[in-house]
Formats: sequence, C-alpha cells, structure tokens
Amino acid sequence: MKLTRKDFLKLAASTSAVSVAGCATVGATSANRTLIRGADILSMSDPDAEYMNTDVLIESGIIKEIGKGLPADGATVISARGMILMPGMIDGHRHVWQTLLNGALPKISRRYAEYDRTTNMIYALAYEPEDMFIAQLMGGLACLDSGVTSVIDQMHAANGDAMEQAAARGLIASGVAGVFCYQMRNGPYYTVGDTYTREKALADRNQPPDERHWATAEKIRDLYFGGKDKVLHFGIGLSGSVGTQTVEQAALEFQRARSLSARTLTQHMNQRPGVEPPILRGVGDLHEAGLLGPDYLISHGVDVTDEELVFLREAGSGVCSTVMGEFPYAKPSIHGRAHEAGVNVSIGIDVSIALTHDYFEHVRSAYWNLFRSDRGANLAKTLDTFDVLDFATRSGARAIGFGDELGTVEKGKRADLVLLKTDRLGFSKLGSLADRVVTSATQADVDTVLVAGKTLKSGGKLLKFSQTSLAADAAASRTNVLERASRINLL
Repeated sequence: MKLTRKDFLKLAASTSAVSVAGCATVGATSANRTLIRGADILSMSDPDAEYMNTDVLIESGIIKEIGKGLPADGATVISARGMILMPGMIDGHRHVWQTLLNGALPKISRRYAEYDRTTNMIYALAYEPEDMFIAQLMGGLACLDSGVTSVIDQMHAANGDAMEQAAARGLIASGVAGVFCYQMRNGPYYTVGDTYTREKALADRNQPPDERHWATAEKIRDLYFGGKDKVLHFGIGLSGSVGTQTVEQAALEFQRARSLSARTLTQHMNQRPGVEPPILRGVGDLHEAGLLGPDYLISHGVDVTDEELVFLREAGSGVCSTVMGEFPYAKPSIHGRAHEAGVNVSIGIDVSIALTHDYFEHVRSAYWNLFRSDRGANLAKTLDTFDVLDFATRSGARAIGFGDELGTVEKGKRADLVLLKTDRLGFSKLGSLADRVVTSATQADVDTVLVAGKTLKSGGKLLKFSQTSLAADAAASRTNVLERASRINLL
C-alpha cells in the first residue's frame, strides 16, 4: 500500500509508534527484553572500556546487564558476532525540516552563498503542513539511518500553527530521540505570491517573539510532549537576537521559556562584540545576567572567548559546534578549546539542506577542523580517536543535558545503541575499536539501531516505514515546495 501525504498526516495524529499494513513494522525485537549476543563493545565510558565478544541484556529499554554468556531467558536475541556495538550518536544542532531539500544548496558550491536568503526566507515559507510532516519524518529517519539516535532539532521554519504542529508530529513519528526545539523567531509577514524586501524580512525576524509563538509553544508542549516514557522532549530555540535585543529582553525570553518547562534552551551564538550595552553581545552578558544554566546549549560559538568558556563550564551549559557548517567561515570550530576548558561539546550537522547525512564524516571533521589554526593544531596533538568519538557520544550527551541517560554503553543507561558491520573490505581491522570506527566507519556500516530498546533499523534497513512510499511522497512534496518557492519575490 502506498501512503499518501494525507495518510502520513493522519498517522501523525498519534504520537505512539506507527504500524501500517504494507509497511515493515517495528517488531524484530521485544521492547521489554532483548539480548545482543557476542558484540565487540565500544562502551565510551572511558578509553579502556572495550569488551570483545560480549553480551548486552536490555529490559524495558534500559541496559540491564553486560557480560559474557548471559542467559537469554526468553529474550529476543540479536546475533552480533563480529560487529561493533557503540552508543547511539548525538547531533546537538540540526534543522531537520531542511532534509526534504537536501542538495538544493550544497556547501561545495557557490550557490551556498544564497543559503540565508533562499532557505530561511523563501523555502521555509513554501512548505505546507503535509510537506513539513514528511520533511520532519524523513529527517528523523535520516538521523537513525546514520546511527544518530538523539537530535536537537532547532525547528526555525516558524510560519504558522498548523505548520509547527506538523513538524512536531513528523519528528515524533520517526522514532528518533532528543529534543524538538520550537524556534522563537518572529514573522514572517509575507507569503507565496508576495513581493518583499530582504532588509525588511531580516528586520522582522530579529524582533522579539510575539504572543502567537508563546501560545503555540505551550500548545505543542501540551499536545505532543506529555508523559514520562517519551524519548523526544520539548525544548525552545531562543530567538538568537544577539546584537539586536537588549539583555533585559533576552532575560524575559529565558524566563518565559523556562516557565514552559523546556528540557533544552538552545540558541545560535554568533557574538557581537562591537555593539554597546544594554544590547546583548553574547555569552559574557548572559553570564552577568545570571541566565546561563545546565539547560542552555549554544550552537556554533566559534568566537566565544576562553573566559566565556569558563562561564559555560561553571554553569553546566553545553556547546555544539557544527564542524562542516563552520568550516567555510573565518574561524575553526570550538571543539579543541571547549575540550581543553572542560566544557561538554557536541557535533551537529546544522544545515540538512547542504551537507552529507553520513554522520561519521562529521565526526572525522571535528578533528580535521582543528588544523585550521596553530592553536588548534597543537590541541589536536592532545586528542586521540576516543576523544574525537566522545564529541558524538558521551560528551555530546552531556552537552545536550542527557549525560545521565545516554552516551555510553553501561548498565543502567537507556539502550540507544548502534551495531556496526565490520566485514567491508575497507573497514579497519587494526587498532582499538575507537580507532577502527573513527578511521573508517560510514553510514553504510550501520546495521542495527535501537532507541530505548526498540529496533528501528535492522540488517541495514529502516523498519518503521516503507522507504519506497516515503520517497515518492517526499518527491511530490519537494516538487510542490520548489514551485511555491518560485512565487515568493524577495528583493
């Protein structure tokens, strides 16, 4: 059976796991009791925590036991001999809705210069709710397909209540874990068929969020993110108006966001040292105002100073530097300096429209990016493969505020896990498990993915939806979005 775009929207009305006739369903393993047999475990709890030919018992989504020869006792068994078992990876900053248009503005192209003007000011306005649902669904599945089990989705295509609810439903339906961060971004005040100036569009966007956004945020929280067993949580993407709003305005926004019990407050952080108080300049001003905290995660942050990294560390705040996303700009990513300062730092894809979704490429880039400066090159000498993979696992989980639950393969942690095949000719056979993964793993090696003990990918194939049907619906949405985008005249 082919699922139409309207069918997907109907399915999305339920936030539980979706099973449809004609589609493969999650059920290859029991969510209550699963035994992974004979894996080579890359725990990521510390550099020496690698265990060969070892079993992992999962009960009710939690790692119950780790050891050799564990009894199955009725558990569903996953045979993993010769595979590497590692924690599910963390993406600390991604605009998932852009997945539908991946390739439209590749970073390896002069066309990427049009990113901000085209993507956020035209494409985002050309979606309809069914397009947004499909984009978020396929974006969440793309995360899982690459071994990313938790994502911080900064959903900044905030252009209508129905659109924003569809975005939440689509990501939930994918089964990926993490935080759906509703973006507090004002406007837009134009749509398909309108003519508008880019300068006015930018000015509109930099205004503080209006009451509609706060009301929608509360509605999304209440409709889709209640209950203790959810793996996807509610968060807020702060407006990010550094350099345009006052510290007092920022404080009010932080206060209102926290009053909504948002699990994560995330914010694009591109500092504005040239402006004068009381205009918000960056992390230093947030520190002085007492706004930093363990729920706060900055994205990018390449120009955060060493002193400000201390403020972030002391507050328990996290950093996500997007590695490939930062590379074309003037400064290297912050991974080396954050690691040196003891700040939990993660990796993110950021612009799903422009970059590869093979997450291992982003992991490797976190290391190569260090060599863009002399200081970074010296810091690179202090890191090894464990440290680099740590950005995507243990440190990444801590950065997004889930360090007690995720990021390592340990007893008591949630079973968000990835099994990698290692029989490909180009897959490294020598070195530690971390050496082998960081050196040569690719998305094609991701055999099995579990989130809270539920198998969402097995045998190299996603289980939850028919990929053929989803691809057809995505193609239809893509055509419609591009056609509508052509009728937005931004001068």
